Amino acid sequence: MISRREILVRGWAALLALPGVGVASMPATATSRRSKAAADPGAPPQVPPPPSPLRALLQQARSWSYQLQNYEPAALAASTADILVVDDSLGTGEGRKPSQQLRDLKRKPDGTRRIVLAYLSIGEAEEYRYYWKADWIETATPDQPDDAEQPPPAGAKAKGQPANGRAAHSSRSSSAEAASPPKSDRWPSRTAPPWLADENEAWSGNFAVRYEHPDWQAIFLDGPRSYLARIAEAGFDGVYLDRVDAFYDHNGDLDDPARAMVDFVRRIAETAHRLKPDFLIVPQNGEELLLRPGYVDLIDAIAKEDLLYGSPTDGKPNSAGQVVNSVGWLSIARRRGHPVLAVEYLDDTAEISKARLELTRLGYVATFAPRLLDALSPHAVPPLP
Repeated sequence: MISRREILVRGWAALLALPGVGVASMPATATSRRSKAAADPGAPPQVPPPPSPLRALLQQARSWSYQLQNYEPAALAASTADILVVDDSLGTGEGRKPSQQLRDLKRKPDGTRRIVLAYLSIGEAEEYRYYWKADWIETATPDQPDDAEQPPPAGAKAKGQPANGRAAHSSRSSSAEAASPPKSDRWPSRTAPPWLADENEAWSGNFAVRYEHPDWQAIFLDGPRSYLARIAEAGFDGVYLDRVDAFYDHNGDLDDPARAMVDFVRRIAETAHRLKPDFLIVPQNGEELLLRPGYVDLIDAIAKEDLLYGSPTDGKPNSAGQVVNSVGWLSIARRRGHPVLAVEYLDDTAEISKARLELTRLGYVATFAPRLLDALSPHAVPPLP
């Protein structure tokens, strides 16, 4: 499989060398579309069907906010953002029925409708989720035998709390790794499921998975108690899929890990639309997948972390090559009419102003947040004119 470094260095040429990617898989240009029309002048013009009201609302969004922990209900409710991304635990209780808080969040302070998406990691397992079993992991430290009782790992959240681990999953910035607390050595036990792999070294409590494994996918897809069904039943408008870019790190024997991720997202979209026809699918990162045939048709928008800053060094501008490559891939979604939701983890006011101008120039919907996603930044929503 081609490496991420090679993709960043060689750009589009590297992606074109991947299986299933080539000139034929690139989006049609205006010239090619005109050529097809000229070849069949009697064919009626192809007009896409109008979007559903919810998808139309998504396409009209001009602001969004992103928070996964340490919620202050009043602050969330007071946000004027057109889209909110929150942890699914905010909207679900033991009975998985819609919460009043979630219903309230779907209305902005002026009474107009707001989209609320549930965060869902599909490329890593999280030990604070309902599906997790404590005996899946063995723990040892240099001072204690393997079978000694261990305290919770550093950085772990109490049961029922949303994670802090998502915050830099895919950007994997050096600053984020440096900030990660030390933890004991931990590994999957003999009773762990076959899809579970090693713990994320940067984020305690998050574990790599073989995301193509049927048993892992069943957690999200199978039956009325599946993760996706819980989220839909709770009343969320859609899912915000994290670790879609886990295909970069796949250590299994797949010939085409990217294709396996596309297939997984396809199953998620098909299952979600059986539950709710207008359920929104918004992946985060992994924008190279937009080159894969059919992927852009599975999603309603795409989110991108650290487009301009933070990869690999927090708060520092990214290389021109990184930015150009990502903008090129994201343009495929833009040409299909899909919004691009960009989040930068910045706190310097001057840098935020520069980044907002550039993201707006690109036609993206920008937000700003602390990397731990534990508060709403005062810069999350554009200032009023």
